[in-house]
Amino acid sequence: MDFEIEHAVTGKPAHVAEVLLDSEYQASLGDHLGPLSHREVLEQTEMDDGRVVRHIRCVLDIDIDGPAKRFIGTSDPAWVEEAIWYPDKHVWEWKILPEVAKELLAANGTIELHAKGAKTLRVVTGQVKVRVPLYGGKVEGWIVDGLEKAYADEADHLEAWLQQRP
Repeated sequence: MDFEIEHAVTGKPAHVAEVLLDSEYQASLGDHLGPLSHREVLEQTEMDDGRVVRHIRCVLDIDIDGPAKRFIGTSDPAWVEEAIWYPDKHVWEWKILPEVAKELLAANGTIELHAKGAKTLRVVTGQVKVRVPLYGGKVEGWIVDGLEKAYADEADHLEAWLQQRP
């Protein structure tokens, strides 16, 4: 399932990127989890060429029952997001590394920052694929709904952060 999510926040792309890369800002997201029960930056490393590689572990706060539980078992749906920041393009490339049922889930995409007047438009595009017979499309829909809610919550938090720390 393909998806696209857009939010506009105050500030120029370079400033918004600076905040998104800030460890204090990232730590503050632990209080704004949306559909997650846990979110932790495992590492963030700046490369010699200016790229930044970040790994974030997430656990989805959802009760899985019925047929889906048969495929993932009793473990919490958890993953590590691996993202690479390309400062020259104002683009993150991300992919999901599932911890549970690794062979059943694939997700990847980009986050682009575009100038839009005095604001920055953050555009998240991606693809989620769940390889579960009969239920895959339904689970993909749940995941995309969760992503939309998480990014909306995070956009509100980001806007508040930008307003407090111009």
